[in-house]
Amino acid sequence: MQSDEGTADKLPDDVSIPSDLQFSARGFANEEYAKEAIYKLHSVLSVISQSIDLTNLDGVTVAFDYDEALAELDRGYETTYKLSATKGVAIGVAMAPTVIRDGVIKTHLVLNANYALSILEEPGEETEDFGQSLHLVAHECAHVEVTAAFDRSFPKILLQKKHNNILDNMRWQVILATWDEYAVCRIVGSIGYDPADGYLETLVNVLGATRGQVYEMIKVYRAHGDVGQVAAEVYGRIRELLKYSSYFLGAVAAQENPETHPAVLTEEANFGWFSPFYERLVKVHEALWSDFGKWDGLNVFEALGDILEDMAESIGVEASRVSDDSINFNIPYRRETMPDGAMMNPPLPGMLDR
Repeated sequence: MQSDEGTADKLPDDVSIPSDLQFSARGFANEEYAKEAIYKLHSVLSVISQSIDLTNLDGVTVAFDYDEALAELDRGYETTYKLSATKGVAIGVAMAPTVIRDGVIKTHLVLNANYALSILEEPGEETEDFGQSLHLVAHECAHVEVTAAFDRSFPKILLQKKHNNILDNMRWQVILATWDEYAVCRIVGSIGYDPADGYLETLVNVLGATRGQVYEMIKVYRAHGDVGQVAAEVYGRIRELLKYSSYFLGAVAAQENPETHPAVLTEEANFGWFSPFYERLVKVHEALWSDFGKWDGLNVFEALGDILEDMAESIGVEASRVSDDSINFNIPYRRETMPDGAMMNPPLPGMLDR
């Protein structure tokens, strides 16, 4: 069975999901199983929506063919970009893409059925998988509220604003990704289970690898010479470090006694380099959270982009604005970013730091 679609039944007055919410089930073995999944998802969403605002939820797709469901989602506007699951240090099993419906910004949930359907476990017989599935669904639901709050404050920005240059485009990719995940993790807290330890483990792994990976990217640039390529690669790698930091910070901020500086993080060899940026990230997120939905202009979010730029400069990619639509990237020669073997030339080491 490829797909089964349905709508929610009449809703009680104290829930915020739309009464005409559409569900789509893909790749289910039979119609009965698909209907059971939709019914249980509707029940879970109804409960979640009593504490998380799901007014702007567009619909829910639960799919065994998760990758195909992402790629085929109608986002309501012209784009050549295809959604795809995260694959790397963390594996993506759910997503809350922003879509446009009749000119209105909404959020559509796409859930990997292989991970989400542990919520079908019977009451009293729940396993650990049930809690993780519940948290997974709640996390994606929180994206609906965070996206709606941003759009109400700054209409015509999400999916609609075009940036004049590559730098602003990369900055806003980081701004939205880091803020969204921080706010979502803080809203959802420990519904189902507490993910903070897992987020911390991922953060420590990413921190340990990031600077070395960036150095290697710059070494390769010395051969290919494409400054736009290396800038995108370096900023993208730093974006991942800031994003996973934001997951962790949001999750611990939701705890009764938040510990933002656990020893396993501060004792990581690269934390000395990362520390000043991490401290700024903590403060910026806290300030944005304290003004949630009442922000004083878009500029308050730019502090996240500033952290990105300063981190890139500290590693070896310097950006300067020539004009509104022109950016100059400078990749200075440093010992850490010279191709292997280049340091064998005796005069070169003395030249690098001048």
